[in-house]
Amino acid sequence: MSAAGLLFFFPLGTPATWRMIAMHPPGAPGGEVTLDLLQRIADDWTPDRLSLRDPVWMTSFRVHNRGAAHYRKGPFFLAGDAAHIHSPAGGQGMNTGIQDALNLGWKLAHVCRGAAPEELLDTYQAERAPVGHGVRRLTDRAFTVGTSSHPALRLARTRLAPHVAPLLLRATGARARLFRTVSELGIHYRSGPASVTGPRRPRQGPRAGDRLPDTPAGLQRRVAGPGYHLLLTGPAHLWPEVPPLGGRRDLVSTHHLGTRSPWPGITHALVRPDGYVGYLAGGTDLTGLRTHLDRWLPAP
Repeated sequence: MSAAGLLFFFPLGTPATWRMIAMHPPGAPGGEVTLDLLQRIADDWTPDRLSLRDPVWMTSFRVHNRGAAHYRKGPFFLAGDAAHIHSPAGGQGMNTGIQDALNLGWKLAHVCRGAAPEELLDTYQAERAPVGHGVRRLTDRAFTVGTSSHPALRLARTRLAPHVAPLLLRATGARARLFRTVSELGIHYRSGPASVTGPRRPRQGPRAGDRLPDTPAGLQRRVAGPGYHLLLTGPAHLWPEVPPLGGRRDLVSTHHLGTRSPWPGITHALVRPDGYVGYLAGGTDLTGLRTHLDRWLPAP
């Protein structure tokens, strides 16, 4: 980081050993990106002498911050860069686009095969548009801090950040929160229409709309198969071997977790095909679960 902006080097291996990303120097003429220009940037912005050679690909790009007003219009859907484009700060673009595709893909599959109502497709916009907006806002702020010519931000970038950032990252809580934010594992759909909390919700553990954690280890692998997954916790004798799900046995897999589960006590949770908790309630009464299934996965 320098007063003029940011310079990054990423080790790749192939097709080039390193990838270099830099701000266009203030006052430098526009036009074609040349090796001489990149060498001058490296000379001016790094304390050590770096020799750049054998470029594979050189280009310039402008940073945009734009988002679609709607992710769905009739039979047309937008995902990834077609729905949101933003600064590469934080490396959020690929994760966001993959999660868009996963969220939409299983819903399209269920609706196209007649297993779910078309209303399910409307939840794609409700769940993913806030995520796209949040990523755009976060990356825009990070880019502004890293590139602004404002004296206060330049001082923070060049003088304070090199000393403060290592101290913050030593704190386990701050490091974990940063990881969950950048990796997007902390994204949830709690306020979405397809996330429902039933009676006697457990006070601990993931909530309806949260990504199912891998607790205990191997749980995510157990629910990685296609379709929905019903998780039953607590003593096995409290649950029927085959819960009455109204003819949905081919669409819902049941797992008896016993006492090794993300939730304490007696709980039942419905995990969606994308690994998020769609319904959560305490106790053994499955009435609320069947109501939830009647809406989003009607019995054949």
